[in-house]
Amino acid sequence: KDFWINFRDYTQMTGVRPNVYFRFVDQSDPAIQDQMEEYVNGLVNLDQITAQPKFFWLRDFKTFVNNTESVQDLSFMVGAFLDVPVYSGLYEDEIIRNDNGNIVTSRTRVSMDQVDSRIVVEAVDGLAAQRGVTERMPVNQNRRKDWAFFTFTDPYYIWEFYSVAPEELVLTTILGIVAVTAIALVFIPHWTAALFILPLISILYTDMLGVLQFAGLHVNAVSYISLVMSIGLLVDFLMHVLVRYYESPMQGREAKVKDTMSTMGSSILIGGISTFLGVIPLAFTSGEIFNTVFVTFIGLVTLGIGHGLILLPVLLGIFGPNDCIDPRQHKETSSDPTNQPDVEELSAEA
Repeated sequence: KDFWINFRDYTQMTGVRPNVYFRFVDQSDPAIQDQMEEYVNGLVNLDQITAQPKFFWLRDFKTFVNNTESVQDLSFMVGAFLDVPVYSGLYEDEIIRNDNGNIVTSRTRVSMDQVDSRIVVEAVDGLAAQRGVTERMPVNQNRRKDWAFFTFTDPYYIWEFYSVAPEELVLTTILGIVAVTAIALVFIPHWTAALFILPLISILYTDMLGVLQFAGLHVNAVSYISLVMSIGLLVDFLMHVLVRYYESPMQGREAKVKDTMSTMGSSILIGGISTFLGVIPLAFTSGEIFNTVFVTFIGLVTLGIGHGLILLPVLLGIFGPNDCIDPRQHKETSSDPTNQPDVEELSAEA
């Protein structure tokens, strides 16, 4: 273990260093050994890798066997190979044997020295390239994803996220927008609600992407969650205004918009300002996660208030329906004593 730590720290081996694993096969079979060599060479031929592994137990083992006068069975030779102090220090943790001395699993390492993990395109291309070599190996055929030969390292988790994030983000966005539009139809009993929610939430989401791009933030795990979450938060600024507009008893679009802004508008503005003040402390943190959340919420509040209190009222004043969907307003109007005919007026008419 100390050797590998020093090897990493004091050599020029840079970049990501995935382990190359071999399992589920008889590694004493010369044909399998040839495939192991072929697999390693195939990885080295990738643009992302420039050098052969510095230490590969199979190659040193073959050299050991060739230099041994009496060649016996593989399990005995592997034991003798690992009894050599130099080889034991190098490969004791690289080879796993069963009780019979047969090799169950082994590994070596290659260096993706031409991959900069900070550049997403290089990381995704490196992941796809090594996967292509792995899939083409004959020993991996008909095994689906349970491969006998494969490479793995911890950065693969985030590289896999980068590779699937664009498609998943598009799908999640579409489903989210469709979902909030359907909810608007359910909770706002007027069919025109969808005609306002669908285009406006699409515009808001596009603007949110622009805010993150303008702030220099890229799609990562935190920004991905923030973007998905923003759909549900942004729609609040629209839904409250729409519901109040449809419930307003005033006659005429302009009067209904004025009534909406004088009642619900102030509440929405106060809510947006309080949210804005709540996330200001995140502006003074140095962590990238908190900075991403801060930028997301600042963009969310600013865009939400701008679209909900400026753009949407203008559209309602031009295209909004004159219907009132709250029957309680009519009940209150009909039961209001000031709206009832005066008794004296009825007597005079009689």
